[in-house]
Amino acid sequence: MPIKTMPHPKLKRDYKGKRVRTTKDVSNAFWQVPAWSLATVTEQSPKGSYLTFDPCDCCGISARISNVPANFMEFVIAYSDPT
Repeated sequence: MPIKTMPHPKLKRDYKGKRVRTTKDVSNAFWQVPAWSLATVTEQSPKGSYLTFDPCDCCGISARISNVPANFMEFVIAYSDPT
């Protein structure tokens, strides 16, 4: 299904529950996730967003990375192509 980008919500509290695609590599002590990976914003804090990534195709594990700044992600929406 094609993905379309959309503008960032005006309020950070509206980030929760939205689908995002990372624009840069993100990592923490356990995970390193490449750019252009899809995730869901599960929580929002003053330090950044908590992202839960889609499960891996080979192992089924989904990474969770905290404190991701807004400029490391773009908001996306899936849409059906009418053609």
